[in-house]
Amino acid sequence: MKKFLVAAMALVLSVALCSVAMAAKFELKVSTTQTETSMIYAGLKAAADEILLKTGGDVKVSIYPSSQLGGEEDMIDQAIAGIGIAVLTDAGRLSNYVRDIGIFNMAYFVDNYDDGLKVMATDTFKKWTDELVGQGIRILCFTYYDGARSFMQNKEIKTPAELKGVVTRTPGAAPYNASIKAMGATPYNIAWSEVYNAIQTKMIDACEVQYTSAVSSHLYEVCKFVSKTEHINLFNTVICGEAWFKKLPDDYKKIVLDSFYNNGVANGRPIVAAQAAMEKTLVDNGMTITKVDKDLFKNAAKAAYEELGWTALREAIYKEAGI
Repeated sequence: MKKFLVAAMALVLSVALCSVAMAAKFELKVSTTQTETSMIYAGLKAAADEILLKTGGDVKVSIYPSSQLGGEEDMIDQAIAGIGIAVLTDAGRLSNYVRDIGIFNMAYFVDNYDDGLKVMATDTFKKWTDELVGQGIRILCFTYYDGARSFMQNKEIKTPAELKGVVTRTPGAAPYNASIKAMGATPYNIAWSEVYNAIQTKMIDACEVQYTSAVSSHLYEVCKFVSKTEHINLFNTVICGEAWFKKLPDDYKKIVLDSFYNNGVANGRPIVAAQAAMEKTLVDNGMTITKVDKDLFKNAAKAAYEELGWTALREAIYKEAGI
């Protein structure tokens, strides 16, 4: 009987979602590099469903995984142009529009999810979001979290010195490139969808990536070692064009913002909790986890802050956020 009731409730919800979707007045297509099996995809879908229901079907949000709509930069350009496109991206790419927000993607800027949320509550972060609006970009939330990034390659690496000459894929934004270079590796920019083949064919030597993507992309098939540096805690932001956002009635704006923010947090907590299980998946599939002295990498990463002029900014944000 209980199973019947659960199935019936699921059917009712499905019918409700389908019926309200038919009457959508505003549509937003969310582009993400995440696969359909990823945890973040599920979190984005939860936000989309909530928005659809709370707006009575007037706002329809659709999620397009695995870069189906195109590359992030192209999608951001389309969003700024006013097309109903949103992008799951990060601070590194947003630094092309408001430079200082890129500090979020620097090595060892924050050590955990909660510290990141504290930074988001500062006046400095609010200033960045306001400046992005001036550039035509609306942050819908910054609370989706993908875990900490570590180096993955085919030889054991324990120190920054051992990264010398190791060609390592990065997303290409300045904060990533400066951080990876400071820690000893040679940054190389290619799309995430190309990484598996690039490592397999030895076009590159390594990547730096979080466990969620390593597991979903089966990187254990082409990499044998994880150097557990956990150097960047990857916060993801959902952005859309301010021109599209301004078309929404005020109550719908609040629903969209609240739904993305809250579902981001609700999605981020389980990802934090799932790190040990994902690491076990990598080990069970043949990878070796190498523990490193993080202080060596943290000291090396300081050069990146100096290079980009963010040493004083980092200390000011730490004081403002209380971390």
